[in-house]
Amino acid sequence: MKRLLILTFIFALSGLAFAAAPSEITVASGNSSVPNTYITGGKHMGTEPDIWAVISAKTGLKVNFVTGEFNTLFGYLDSGRADTVGNTITVNQKRIDKYIFSEPYAYIPEKLVVHEDRTDLKRLRDIAGLKCGYSSGSNGGNLFKQIAEKEGINVELVVFDSSDLLNEAFRQGKVDVMIFAGSEAAFKIKNGYLKARTVEENITVGEKAFPFRKGDPKSAELCAIVTKAIQEMKADGSLKAIYEKWFSEDYSNPPEGYVSPWKF
Repeated sequence: MKRLLILTFIFALSGLAFAAAPSEITVASGNSSVPNTYITGGKHMGTEPDIWAVISAKTGLKVNFVTGEFNTLFGYLDSGRADTVGNTITVNQKRIDKYIFSEPYAYIPEKLVVHEDRTDLKRLRDIAGLKCGYSSGSNGGNLFKQIAEKEGINVELVVFDSSDLLNEAFRQGKVDVMIFAGSEAAFKIKNGYLKARTVEENITVGEKAFPFRKGDPKSAELCAIVTKAIQEMKADGSLKAIYEKWFSEDYSNPPEGYVSPWKF
């Protein structure tokens, strides 16, 4: 009888542990970030929804989205209204200090974009003397400004309020060079929004990963589940397929020679 009671107690604990396993995840995601995550015709589209659809299929997690402008997304995470942010979030030291991150699911370079006939422009230094535009708040734009100052690359840098205004200035020849995330540039070139090419040398490489709250057991468990799914997607090619669908480029693995400065 005593042994039976012990076994019953063990099975009860097992049942409680099983019941406590996460079955859903809420993802804060952008509503206007084409082609990463956006709403059109009432439908959530982009690379991020595609990635989460595969994560859901592999893990059994039901994925719920809350959407908004980029500057609202971390507020959802910090307040507990979302479990993570899915908006091609770049890993940096400030964020690592505050959050735990999944394994990176994308390695996206920041690129210089030039007119397609400028095949002579291959390195960052080659654009010396040209007019270079970037969108306000651009990580790549701000970093290139620092690089240009440090390396003595004499360029005229112009800031635009939006990527649409920057694109139009480029089309009209008012700027010679633009700074974009490599994936966005690839999408716009592939789909005919821009007649352009990207300069071979990268400004930098941004590692994209999903942030979760530190010190939260549920967050830690979800992070581990999502990381395992990302590893499976890299191994079976499903992550690569998503990037090739949208960009005709594969961002699922780091570029040759790239060494990550982060510890996950």
